[in-house]
Amino acid sequence: MSRFVPWLLVALCFVVGVASRSISDTFPVFVPALEHDFGASRSAVTVIYSFALLVGGISGPVNGWILDRFGLRALTVTGMILAALATLAASRATALWHLYATLGVMLGFGGAALSGVLSASLLGRWFPTRRLGVALAVAWSASGVGTMLMIPLAQHMIADSGWRHAYLVFAAISAVFIPLLLVLPWRRIAAGAPGLVRQHAEAGAGPTVAQAVRDWPFWALTFSFGLTSVGVFSIVPQAMSYLLERGIEGGYAARALAVSGVLTPLGMVGFSWLADRGGRKIAALLAYGCSIAGVGALALVQGPGDVPWLWAYVLLFGGSQGSRGPMISTLATLRYRGAHFGRIYGLIGIGMGLGGFFGAWVGGLLHDLTGGYAAVMVFSVCALALAAASLGSEAGARERLSR
Repeated sequence: MSRFVPWLLVALCFVVGVASRSISDTFPVFVPALEHDFGASRSAVTVIYSFALLVGGISGPVNGWILDRFGLRALTVTGMILAALATLAASRATALWHLYATLGVMLGFGGAALSGVLSASLLGRWFPTRRLGVALAVAWSASGVGTMLMIPLAQHMIADSGWRHAYLVFAAISAVFIPLLLVLPWRRIAAGAPGLVRQHAEAGAGPTVAQAVRDWPFWALTFSFGLTSVGVFSIVPQAMSYLLERGIEGGYAARALAVSGVLTPLGMVGFSWLADRGGRKIAALLAYGCSIAGVGALALVQGPGDVPWLWAYVLLFGGSQGSRGPMISTLATLRYRGAHFGRIYGLIGIGMGLGGFFGAWVGGLLHDLTGGYAAVMVFSVCALALAAASLGSEAGARERLSR
């Protein structure tokens, strides 16, 4: 039974991710309804998602401190309670700022507590180097699989009963998992695999926060998270609205975006598998190349007759979206695991939050200023290219160290 424990823990990280972060990632299908009900501009609505990304990033050090100081139970239970309360309160919102506070601040913090810092710390205690990347990719794929399940559900509920009912149902989904998280044997889980525990003990306590921030690898990983988030989230929150404006039927567009949720976990695992087998730099550059090509395909969707370009976007962008997160987490775990890992990883995660906030906000602003999407897409491609250079440098350095 013990050999199955690591993969049961991957499943645990996956499930809590579906019940928290994936709910936040359904936000694009809520944008048209929120614009209509609150009479708000595109940028005013997309900044809600920006706040979720920002808070998710800047709360990283706080989540890391909770993990290092109070342990896994405190982190997971806090995150899930916030996710449930956020969506419950959002369903009762009467002003747009209520959604900033609930879906932005509360859900942003809760989702972050149950994603990167949790999976990297927990799985890093149970998986050796050559299998860690794939394990983290499976855990991170919760967002993609959850999106695949939740986007059509959200679209159906919005059309049938309204967006408030949809968030009420999402609150119930999150709340179901709170009792489970309270009773899990967290002390045994935190102890890790015996062989790895001995290896980590022999390696020492790992670098301190002060030591980490003085070296380039820390900043390479932080910039990679940040610039990737800028490139991805300047596009994603507006994808549904873009397709509707190009004459794509709403249900068809939602299903297409949901398929990208199927491809996202496959891309995460596939790129991480390549990275674990000695191709970290190649895997990183290939993933960014697919994302950039996907943005180009989306730009070619100009009407209902351009469905092949829509599916090229789904394949290229959806298949590579999220693949950099496990790569960055794996590189951070290999370099920094130890007594201070939670706080170091939390600081690196600030890049993701700031980048997501900036990308989603600027993407909406560029749309409002130009009345179109060309500037948004150019902005996204430039950010992704810079991120490729940053992550490629650290991935190449890790390959040289392993030789």
